[in-house]
Amino acid sequence: MKIVFFGTPAFACPSLKKLAEKEEVALVVTRPDSYKGRGRKKVESDVAKTAKDLGLKVLKTDQLRDKDIQDQLAKEEADLYVVVAYGQILPKEVLDQPKYFCLNIHGSILPKYRGAAPIERAILEGEERAGISLMKMEEGLDSGPVFAQGSLEIGHKTGLELREDLSHLGADLLMDFLPTIDQAKAQDQDESQVTYAEKISKEDGHLNLGQDTSFQMLRKIQAMDGYKGAYFTYGGENYKVFLAREVKKNLQENLLEEGGQVFLRTKDGAIQVDLLQAPGKKRMKTGDYLRGNSIVKNI
Repeated sequence: MKIVFFGTPAFACPSLKKLAEKEEVALVVTRPDSYKGRGRKKVESDVAKTAKDLGLKVLKTDQLRDKDIQDQLAKEEADLYVVVAYGQILPKEVLDQPKYFCLNIHGSILPKYRGAAPIERAILEGEERAGISLMKMEEGLDSGPVFAQGSLEIGHKTGLELREDLSHLGADLLMDFLPTIDQAKAQDQDESQVTYAEKISKEDGHLNLGQDTSFQMLRKIQAMDGYKGAYFTYGGENYKVFLAREVKKNLQENLLEEGGQVFLRTKDGAIQVDLLQAPGKKRMKTGDYLRGNSIVKNI
């Protein structure tokens, strides 16, 4: 099949690579270069880099409502558009272009977690499993009928780890689906079960000392590892936490330094912080940090 691929982050790259091995990827559409880092250096998307490595033609745009862009896409006369975390809703003029339809690889078990951050929201909400849905796109937000789904146990995987595993699951589901496309039937989503996955914010990673349960804190730490890290506030400073575990310990205060370790009080017990980042410091093992520093004494 002749395919136009839409995607932007690393999550989309396994699907693009597998498609390029088996099908004709006529064009790769990705978001324009963005400025990142302290130096505000302009960088290409992960999909743009992968497409160039594969020798594929790339179109960098976020202007899909522009008539010239729509005409450029239509000239490809593609059989199928495959969309993986492109980062923008496709207008009807684009949805109607391919011979078959536009197929979206979405990082949740629809109808749960429609929207921007389904994988991280599944972790934050305490789900046991996260998944992938192959969906026929329509004008609504992730509301189209679903062709196939797969899932993985979340366990102790961080947001980064889970996203990586699900990206490969999505690629596998896509390649299994393509040979059946002429006979494939999609199942409408149950609108009564719909939930939405809003974009992740810094506040989602705030560890509320003495108020969050141990499970809630650990899930925040898991989910935020792919962003800027979960954090707790103590003495007016924010300390990031990247690795922790539940322990049986009764704390009288919200934070305890003991035996070269840091313990945080939760609503139902305590967690031990194994990897943290203090303000102005690099990420360190807690024992290494406490050899020359103290959170309690900083107050």
